Formats: sequence, structure tokens, C-alpha cells
Amino acid sequence: MLSGSGKDADVKIIADDKELAGDGRDATRVVLMVTDEYGNIRPFSTAAISFSLTGPGELIGENPLVLAGGAAAVWVRAKESPGVVNLTATHPSLGSRSIAIRVKPAEPEAI
Repeated sequence: MLSGSGKDADVKIIADDKELAGDGRDATRVVLMVTDEYGNIRPFSTAAISFSLTGPGELIGENPLVLAGGAAAVWVRAKESPGVVNLTATHPSLGSRSIAIRVKPAEPEAI
């Protein structure tokens, strides 16, 4: 179903992985989309999304990030300690959405 209202209704935040290894190298892509009330991407949405991150991780990408075609992506890289990374994306009119990514202890390197 497609919306006839022409309004942005929601912001979706989706990570490719829910868990990372705490080795300082493991990373996951986090996709952001602005959708209509039926969940379809709004291709003409060009809002600037700002991010805040807490926990043992690092944001890789622009902050704020301007959407292109209603969607964009950043990366979150794990640091070398376990815990939970909380990434919050804030849209200027649709509010904030958050995602949690668990960072597990890294496996010892085999030599």
C-alpha cells in the first residue's frame, strides 16, 4: 500500500548485526530510513539525522548525516572491551530512535 498523504511518518534504524566482537576491528552497518505510515521509504526525504553513541563503540560516518533518497547508513565499530553500544538517531521533526548492539569479549588471537 502506498500513502497519499505525502508526509514523513517514521524513522527506522536497523543494524546488520546485533552483536560484535570486542576486538577493535569488528563493525556493523546501521541503516536509517524515513518511511510513510505504511513503512515505505520516502525517497524525497532529505533530513539531517544527528547521532549520539554511548558504550564501547565508535561511530564511523558523518554526524549529522543528510539522507539521500530517504535513507542513509553509518557504521559502528566495537572497541576492545565488552558491553552494550547504544546508538541514538535524532530526526528534526520525527524524534529519536535507538538501537543497542552488544559487544562480546574478543576471542584470544591464535599465534
